[in-house]
Amino acid sequence: MLRIKPSVVFGLVVLLALVAALGVYAGGGSHATVASSNNAGLTVPSANMPLSANFKANPATGVTSSASVAFANVKVNPDSSTEAQNEPFIAVNPNNSSHIVVGANSWQAGNGRFDVFAYVTFDAGKTWTSSQPYIDRNASRLNAADPTVAFGADGKVYFGFVALTPAAGAVAVSTSLDGGRTWSSQSWATSFTSAADKPAIAASGSNLYVFYQNQSLLSTVSANGGATWSAAATIEAGGRNAAPVVDRNGNVYVFYNTADAIKMAKSTGSRITTVASTVALQARPTQYRASIYPAAGVDANGGFYVAWADGRNAGRGNDILYSHSANGTNWSAPVTVNTDSGSADQLMPALSVGRDGVVNIAWLDNRNDAKNVNYDVYMARSTNGTSFSANQRVTNVSSNPYNDPRTQGSLIGDYFAMASGGGSVYAVWTDTRNSNEDIYLAPVAASNN
Repeated sequence: MLRIKPSVVFGLVVLLALVAALGVYAGGGSHATVASSNNAGLTVPSANMPLSANFKANPATGVTSSASVAFANVKVNPDSSTEAQNEPFIAVNPNNSSHIVVGANSWQAGNGRFDVFAYVTFDAGKTWTSSQPYIDRNASRLNAADPTVAFGADGKVYFGFVALTPAAGAVAVSTSLDGGRTWSSQSWATSFTSAADKPAIAASGSNLYVFYQNQSLLSTVSANGGATWSAAATIEAGGRNAAPVVDRNGNVYVFYNTADAIKMAKSTGSRITTVASTVALQARPTQYRASIYPAAGVDANGGFYVAWADGRNAGRGNDILYSHSANGTNWSAPVTVNTDSGSADQLMPALSVGRDGVVNIAWLDNRNDAKNVNYDVYMARSTNGTSFSANQRVTNVSSNPYNDPRTQGSLIGDYFAMASGGGSVYAVWTDTRNSNEDIYLAPVAASNN
């Protein structure tokens, strides 16, 4: 008779329990409370994320699920499919503010695999075209995610992303000479053995900077338009979620978070300063990922601004905190930007500073749903860098994160985004009003941006 050791039985029990737990998480029908952490491993989703065979449209409902707002809500991705698009990033051409490029993750291939798409407008968001920056496809990296976009001083568009599956992630940068309509070249900014994740790109003069993470936060620089890249420089072990900014003198700084703090460093990893301590996000009733992910900007006078989601306000849900500095060394005490009085969650802040010095912050907000599930986008503006205007709703229709047949509530992206230009602030987010995840944009009026 076959004998099975007790240790083997115990191992099988643990394995079955784990499989069951993962099944509950992926099902989308269970809205179990999800705990969050400062330093969650923000890896991309499964390559074969299946469509739900029993999906039924479930848009947000209730008297507060729609509202009259001051801003148009514009669908960015021009496809008519029901496939998911999420995790948008946005950049505005500094030489032509009607020219905008939005990057996003996309499942348009329809086979469960995901890619990055660029969505381009030359008329300030009225019409859009799409293109695919991943042109030099590596056979061991079938998927692409984590879009990041920057304009060079000469008008070239640089689009960074991580390519992966089945091999470990590697960061690539593609270049467009026609504004993002097509992509003329692609280079690999990291090695195929670095297991790179979460790239963020910045352009300054003739240099391109890419920040990325594995067990550390690292940077690499190209002095020739992305043709070749420097050896990686370590900024800090345990650093994550880079948000680079470029000051008026062309100096590049990067904001990021560690397990317990928001920090800022020069691009070389020198002059590291601690902005503020952080507190892990509180548990939420939703399943999509969220993290303490800094959003940052710099004004024409060298003042720095940063916002992040934080769980320190017990009983209030997760809030958006904000700090500023005139010199990058001394930082103001964090203040809470959202002014709701309940326990709703506020997550995924995006920040942009206009040429007029106005600081704009937008974020995901659950305040219009008593169950803390459906979300909207809200924003606030500061003309003095210290105090903010009243919170203002941006979305005219709420989104139910479970209203997508592909992601089924497990993923709306790790960030939303914002950029300034041409008298407007452009906020972009993942939206499910059409019973799948789309990218939406709101052009928010602002002076002298």
